Amino acid sequence: MTVESIIAQKRNTLKTDRLDMSFGELMNMFDDKELYITPEYQRVFRWSNFQQTRFIESVLLGIPIPPIFVAEDDDGKWEVVDGLQRISTIFAFFGILENLPEKNNSVLTQGEMVAELEGITIDSLSIKLKTTIKRSVCRVEIVKWDSQEDIRYELFNRLNTGASPLSEQEIRNCIFRAYSVDLNQVLRDIATIPEFNILISPSSTKKEQMFLEELTLRFFAFKNLNAEFKTTVPQFLTEFMRDVSKGEIEFDLEKEKEQFIELIKILNEKYGKSLFRPKGNFALHIFDSIAYALPKSFTDYKTNKELIFDRIDKLLVDTEYNSIGTSTFSNMRIKYRMNRALEIFLGA
Repeated sequence: MTVESIIAQKRNTLKTDRLDMSFGELMNMFDDKELYITPEYQRVFRWSNFQQTRFIESVLLGIPIPPIFVAEDDDGKWEVVDGLQRISTIFAFFGILENLPEKNNSVLTQGEMVAELEGITIDSLSIKLKTTIKRSVCRVEIVKWDSQEDIRYELFNRLNTGASPLSEQEIRNCIFRAYSVDLNQVLRDIATIPEFNILISPSSTKKEQMFLEELTLRFFAFKNLNAEFKTTVPQFLTEFMRDVSKGEIEFDLEKEKEQFIELIKILNEKYGKSLFRPKGNFALHIFDSIAYALPKSFTDYKTNKELIFDRIDKLLVDTEYNSIGTSTFSNMRIKYRMNRALEIFLGA
């Protein structure tokens, strides 16, 4: 195929639309549940009071603002994907983010251009300025749910460039939430396990960016990897999550969940956070290697836990393994590390 025909084919797989809407219209849609922000996204509304004030100041002054980005489902409802911080700022200021009482009904700080905004709330703002915000227009970019998943992911990823962008896992969480196999829910359930939080010890920012959910997805993906992957790791994870969510890969959600939780508790009891933080920073390559090699060597974790500990201890000090390097951008290095880990776990 020629470059022109390939581009034409790709363009035809994407269905988009755009509208100019006022914030008042968007608030009405939100109240009518025609525009929604999932609880997972509301949780990552993380703009500071200064950032929120700066945005509202921009709206009041008529400064052009970037568009928001939504995905339209089969019922015509919109889910916010990009622009979460901006739209949540308006909704919180007007007091309609009921699920976030600690961030709802926000109080403005001193503005950069209008210092007198300090201490202002929706109740103390004049009717004229309330109306100014409600009538301010925002461009809404719409992607239809019947667009192909890989194109939606790429579009989300490339437009996701705000001051507090979504992580790749947050984007996956949106794209694959509507399928029959709810892998999303399993990832979220495991992320709440206390032992997992101790074992990984993520920062609050990492937790907001769904780092624990992504690690769980990595474990499942590398555990079930029986051949080489030729893409980047993020794309490999996205394709795995897509195929599981659509039922194209046989995947027993409850069994996989129970086994992983069992392993988490065993590892946490023995190592705590030191396992994946031998030098302080989180060692993703160790997590990936264990995810790939351990389940291929042991199916019963409890019965073999002492042997598992022995293999992990050998892996951590293995000269050959540690000499490979830890670059996350080289598939060849990832392959070498995983293969060496498998040799160690199999007792070779």
